[in-house]
Amino acid sequence: MQSSYFKNGILPIINRFYTKQIHFVGIGGIGMCGLAMLLLAQGYCITGSDIAQNDMIRSLLKLGIKIFFGHRDSNINQEINIVVISSAIDINNPEVQQAKRLKIPVIHRVKILSELMRYKYGIAIAGTHGKTTTVSMLTNIYVEAGLDPTFVNGGIIRSQGVSARLGYGNDFIAESDESDKSFLRLCPVVAVITNIDTDHMNTYHQNFEYLQEVFIKFLDKLPMYGYAVVCIDDPVVRKILPRINRKIITYGFSKDATLCIVKYYQYREKSNFTILIKNNKELQVVLNTPGYHNALNAAASIAVAIEEGIRDTVILKSMSNFTGTNRRFEFLGNYPLNIINGRVGKVMVIDDYGHHPAELRSTIIAIRTGWSDHRLVMVFQPHRFTRTHELYDNFVRVLSTVDVLLMLDIYSAGEQPIMGINAQSLCDSILKYAKVQPIFVQNECFLLKFLMNLLRDKDLLLIQGAGTISEIVKALFIKR
Repeated sequence: MQSSYFKNGILPIINRFYTKQIHFVGIGGIGMCGLAMLLLAQGYCITGSDIAQNDMIRSLLKLGIKIFFGHRDSNINQEINIVVISSAIDINNPEVQQAKRLKIPVIHRVKILSELMRYKYGIAIAGTHGKTTTVSMLTNIYVEAGLDPTFVNGGIIRSQGVSARLGYGNDFIAESDESDKSFLRLCPVVAVITNIDTDHMNTYHQNFEYLQEVFIKFLDKLPMYGYAVVCIDDPVVRKILPRINRKIITYGFSKDATLCIVKYYQYREKSNFTILIKNNKELQVVLNTPGYHNALNAAASIAVAIEEGIRDTVILKSMSNFTGTNRRFEFLGNYPLNIINGRVGKVMVIDDYGHHPAELRSTIIAIRTGWSDHRLVMVFQPHRFTRTHELYDNFVRVLSTVDVLLMLDIYSAGEQPIMGINAQSLCDSILKYAKVQPIFVQNECFLLKFLMNLLRDKDLLLIQGAGTISEIVKALFIKR
C-alpha cells in the first residue's frame, strides 16, 4: 500500500511544513534534473543553478523553475531551506559555502532519492553499463501494464518524454549510481546488476576487488524478502554469485541462466530472440532496438516483470514498441548530403552516450551487424582524463575498429589534466596500432569542415561520447 507520507510529500528529511524552497546546485545534471522534477510535482518551490544550457535545463525552464547561470554565492538566500548537491559539485563551490554560512542544510542528492524510494516498492538498477536503457525498458513495461510507476532515470525515456516522473502506483524504478558508492544509501526491494567493469576506479582506490565488494554490500542490503536479478554472462557477476545471500534470478546467453537468450537475430534496428525460462516457458521477443547488449538489457527488465506478475502479452508489446532513450543509440535521421557538402546521397546519424571502451564496442558491433553495407564514421569525444588514462589501451583497440575516426579533445568533467593523456596522444597510438588514420580536431569549430570533406553517400555518422559532443554536432550539422 502506498504511504500517505510519500503521497503528501511529507518525508523525514523534507517536511513540507518547514521546507518550502529547495535549491539544486548543478541542476542540469540528468540525476539532479529528475529529482527536481519529482519534488516540483510534490509542490515544493524549486530553484537551481548550472554553468550552461542543455536539454535538461530547457525542460526545467519550461516547467517554470528559476535557474541561475553560473555558480555564485548571491544565488543562495535565507528563503532557501535545503541545498542539494551531487558528487560532481566541489565542496568549495561558492553556493555550497554560502549555504554553510547561512546555516542552510546541504545534502547529497542520493539522500532525497533514498527517502523517496523508502516509501515505495523500490527497484534499483545497478551496474557499470546498461543501467539507463534497462530502467527505460522496465519503466515502459510498468506503464504499459497500467501500474503508473515513479521513475528516476539517467536519460530521457523517449516514450515518456522525461527522465523522471512522480507516479501514484506503488513502484519506484531508479537508476543507481556506483560511481561514488552512493547506491549503498538506497533501500530497494529488488536489485538488478547488469555487469561489473572497471570504471570510476578513483572512487575504489584503483582496487577492482574493492569495487566487487561494494556491489556485494549493495546486494546484502536487500531485505530478506527481496531478490536480485543479475547477468550471469558477466564473469565478475558470476564470480560473486556464491556470496549473494538473497534469492537470485539470472539472465543472459549462458545456458545455465534462469532466463536464457537464444536464437538472437538482428536486422537493421530490430532484434529478434527467444527467452527460455527454466519453468519450460518461452517468450518470442521482438525488440525495437539493436545489439546483443540491448537483448541483455531487455532480459533483465523481463525478468523483473515476470517475477512481479506482469502478463507476458504486456511485456512483449512493450518490447516491440520500445522507442529507446535519448543519446542511447538514438537514431537522429537520414540527412541529405547537399545540406553539408553539396553531394548527392544521404548520411545516417546516430547519437550515443557511451564513453567506456566496452560501451563503444557494443555500439560498433550493433552497427556492423545491422548496417554492414555502410561506412562507419565516428566523431568521438573522450570523457575524463582518469578514464582515458586507466583504459587507454582498451580505447586504442576499440577505436581502431571504425572506418573513419574524428576525435575531439578530452572533456574533463571538472578533472585536472594528466600529463601525457590527451586526444592527440590517443590518435598517435591508434595510428601505430591499426590502419585507421584518426583525425584530431583540435578546435571544435573545424569539425564541420572535416565532415564536409569526408562524408559521402550511405555513410553512418556516429556521434559518440558523454560530454558536449552531441550539442556540438547537432549545432554544426543537424540544425543546418
